[in-house]
Amino acid sequence: MAEERSDEIEGKMALGHDPVPPYRAAFFIAITIGCLYLGLILLKTL
Repeated sequence: MAEERSDEIEGKMALGHDPVPPYRAAFFIAITIGCLYLGLILLKTL
């Protein structure tokens, strides 16, 4: 028993936004520092 809804929106809705440059740079800096820290821990445990 398939019932069609009349209130469905046709197509996909996308929530878009413009990237904020400082946050992108901060993200990559944080990831880099985290990887270096984990590498340091690995080297000290060998």
